[in-house]
Amino acid sequence: MSRKFQEKAFAVAAAHLSPGEAPRVAARAMAGALDAGRLGTAVTRGVVPGVSGAVADVVLATTGKQVVVVTDRRVLFLSQTFWGGAGDRLLGSVRRELVSLAEAKFGAVSVLRLAFGPGGGVSLTFPRIDRSSAEALAAELRGHSAPR
Repeated sequence: MSRKFQEKAFAVAAAHLSPGEAPRVAARAMAGALDAGRLGTAVTRGVVPGVSGAVADVVLATTGKQVVVVTDRRVLFLSQTFWGGAGDRLLGSVRRELVSLAEAKFGAVSVLRLAFGPGGGVSLTFPRIDRSSAEALAAELRGHSAPR
């Protein structure tokens, strides 16, 4: 992910941050249900409301293409503009201590599965061009994931 994209995403996310909260990494992703397959999320975003938990339902019901910003305290889900930048709309957020990286697979289509607390979560897919973003997001979440 380009440094310019990160800076712009952090600037947009700043309006939604608490005092002292610092952004760590930002990435474009396609959000789908936690149990969706790589291609299933990329193609259909098969969402079943009520299955993934309240936060995940809000994130999934809004739009598939999102910008995910991981801070030192939360994971923010922002809308994505037509051109792929971070939109002004905060779709949802989850406290870092409730988020764990359940799975990470990297390839032509990379996928990260984020579990939220006792239930729910989302599957984030990344096209090949954004593989480095997926890897950076995974590395940040591994450093702060809740114990399994």
